[in-house]
Amino acid sequence: MLSFTFHAAAHTTLFYAGANGKVNDQGVCIVPSPKYGNAPVLDLDSEDMRCRNSDFSTKDIERCPVEAGGNLTVVWRHIHNSVKVKVMSYSHNGPCIIMMAPLESNGKGDAWFKIYEEGYDSSIKKWCTNKVIDNDGYLDVKIPENIPSGEYLVRTELFALPQPGTGLNSQQYPNCVVVSVAGGKGSSLPELYPIPGIYKFGDPGVMFDRGKDPTTYPFPGPPLFTDSPAAALRNCHAHTYLTHLTINGTKLEELRCTLPLWDNENYPVLDPSSDDLRCKTSDMQSTKTETCWVPAGSKVTLHMTESGGESRFISPSHRGPILTYMAPLESNGEGNVWFKIYEDGYDGDSDVWAVDKIVKAKGYWDVTIPSDIAPGDYLLRGEVIALHEADRVYGADDSAGAQYYPGCARIHVTGTGTAKPPGVPIPGAYKPNDPGIHYNLWDGLKTYTIPGPPVYIPGASGGSVAANAAAASLKLKLKLKLKLKLKLKPRLVP
Repeated sequence: MLSFTFHAAAHTTLFYAGANGKVNDQGVCIVPSPKYGNAPVLDLDSEDMRCRNSDFSTKDIERCPVEAGGNLTVVWRHIHNSVKVKVMSYSHNGPCIIMMAPLESNGKGDAWFKIYEEGYDSSIKKWCTNKVIDNDGYLDVKIPENIPSGEYLVRTELFALPQPGTGLNSQQYPNCVVVSVAGGKGSSLPELYPIPGIYKFGDPGVMFDRGKDPTTYPFPGPPLFTDSPAAALRNCHAHTYLTHLTINGTKLEELRCTLPLWDNENYPVLDPSSDDLRCKTSDMQSTKTETCWVPAGSKVTLHMTESGGESRFISPSHRGPILTYMAPLESNGEGNVWFKIYEDGYDGDSDVWAVDKIVKAKGYWDVTIPSDIAPGDYLLRGEVIALHEADRVYGADDSAGAQYYPGCARIHVTGTGTAKPPGVPIPGAYKPNDPGIHYNLWDGLKTYTIPGPPVYIPGASGGSVAANAAAASLKLKLKLKLKLKLKLKPRLVP
């Protein structure tokens, strides 16, 4: 049985849980919340945000069996056998949000993914909480099919949004159900998020003024997991941008020598014909951007992150190639000026993308400044191309097409070289139907063509991209020939 320390007149807690409309006895499969009873959690940074209980064991809690693709049924009550308020106060308007986490995590760390969210229903002019009240406290939630079978915490949460004009946060009513999921068709989990951590004071979804148009309500927290392998990953909002350079082993201050970015600094460029594809900058000719000195032939490490500092690089779902270009600074990036100095794409044998490697390296990758280029000022352009939406051509709908994450820095190359490598235009180097841009990440393909020109090889600046391509082709042929020779080398048989 659930025990309660006090009972505020308008509050609620989870009483019953089961599957497909049939519920168990009170408290079965539910993590108890003796500290709160039916009272809300107000501190968004509290460990109690997980399950209205910061320190619990699930060892002795019964597991509710539920099929992947089937419904988990949950029921809220104010207090047992309450007559005046059976579920919660009707004035507690707000959304309903349901999340899941592997049970072995106990809900700690990056463990949670969202499976359900409902806000304001304009067709009947009611919030989700009001609909739950009207339905006698019942809510059915579909368990995703494309997750692995196993034991999970299912976190149910009702919001009570603040009264108009108060400037307060919402009240949170989280509870957790322990379930055993059978028949899951997935082999891995979607992107996971921490609780606490998904909501912050001031977030529009937790400070939404009910005096505003309710149809504009922005759901707080992570994106909704959509129950298909491709569509689920399309909902990831974990983007990236260029934050640091490391030159000759010295890591520079954040954003030093990098061109200023959009206000939405980590958002992608979607249109491959847009001028934003060059550097995604708000000021290409910024007078405030420093120029960093780099010797020709030396190593430069680029660092991209999701939100600055040492945060995550990008969502692992955003698989694709990594590329690096240079262009003379005086060109302002316009015309046939961009030459590629680095690329990494896909290894079909190991099923590893360049993004997989950089995720593992926490957003860092090394490039070598060509040893023979003429000294002078250059733009250094790092780029991630995410292919999780590239099975559809750009323009097919609002979210279709590859996502581009370019970022540029200003560098001054020193040395005695004289080469001026041929270049290509950006935009112009990529077309929506190029095989490296329009690519189905979900078809199990084992080959991938990196878009854009070939990588410039020092000594191959023969005045045209074609000459550079020939040199790159020769290098590849020699590499393959050596690999074949080693493979065919006879072994001694005892």
